[in-house]
Amino acid sequence: MGGKNFQKRTSIIWVRRLSKLLVLSTLLLIFAGALVKSHEVGLSVPDWPTSYGYQMFAFPLSDMIGGIFYEHGHRMIAAIVGLLTLILAFLIYHTDDQLWLKKTGFFALGLVIAQGLLGGLTVLFFLPVPVSVMHALLAQTFFMVTILIAYGLSDERAHRTIDDKVDHAGLKIPAYWVTGLVYVQLIIGALMRHTQSGLAIPDFPLAGGYLLPPFNETMLNTVHAMQFDLDLPFVSMSQVVVHFLHRLGGVSVAIAIGWLSWKIYQMKDSDNRIYRQTVLLDMLLLLQITLGAFTIWSLKEPLITSIHVVNGATILGLSMLMVLRILPVRLQGNN
Repeated sequence: MGGKNFQKRTSIIWVRRLSKLLVLSTLLLIFAGALVKSHEVGLSVPDWPTSYGYQMFAFPLSDMIGGIFYEHGHRMIAAIVGLLTLILAFLIYHTDDQLWLKKTGFFALGLVIAQGLLGGLTVLFFLPVPVSVMHALLAQTFFMVTILIAYGLSDERAHRTIDDKVDHAGLKIPAYWVTGLVYVQLIIGALMRHTQSGLAIPDFPLAGGYLLPPFNETMLNTVHAMQFDLDLPFVSMSQVVVHFLHRLGGVSVAIAIGWLSWKIYQMKDSDNRIYRQTVLLDMLLLLQITLGAFTIWSLKEPLITSIHVVNGATILGLSMLMVLRILPVRLQGNN
């Protein structure tokens, strides 16, 4: 009996480690995808599911140069993430007693399969905006699900009880707002990137020379003059609006995170994990604002832009984790 219990505990430990590896691998995949878009090399490998006729992992490494390096590398990381998800889903099914977690594992598997198909469609249909935006959105959704799985398997959650000393009820609403607003902001960011609106407003912190842009012909002419001086393509008013919505989203996220942080810093008996996570969230918010500014000032330098994308995903992940830590155990359920 003791040997079986030891074997089960060992299996649980390795499943937990695999779940954390999947979270980190997904974040790496988001970064790799951002590099593909930032370098505008989404069609550098024009066929799918093969790569220039090769099976994915048979493609010669010596040919991974230029845009092919980013696009084919993205495909390889995606395949590894898919394999990790498959393994994790079946391991959870065989080693864990929580029905909701078993279902979530297979839900994640369905998401990663759908994500792979959407990635293929973006290539086969020459990067259509709706499919590309959905591809980006599904990546963020899958990332949130991997965090849910990792937390559901974690030792931290296993040792939580309904009688936790700290009452987090007052944090639920601001935590929900933060997570929801960050998610919406990432959707707008994906729409901005895939409609070529990233430099539709080429100045910062002003917008077309205005603090509060009027969105009229005069403003558009000012924007076009700036783009002419910077040797950028002219944009339409709709692109300007999409870009400005992303800036407004950033302000909304900053206010929501400030609200959540203020509530947590006020709590005298705040959980140390939540307190430290709040400090990290605030630091990442400041970094994100800085990266957003430098993305514009550098005219969308690919590495800066890609780090901006992955840092946004990290903020989403931390927000999701915050919600899970605040929720009462009874709401997370064991069945």
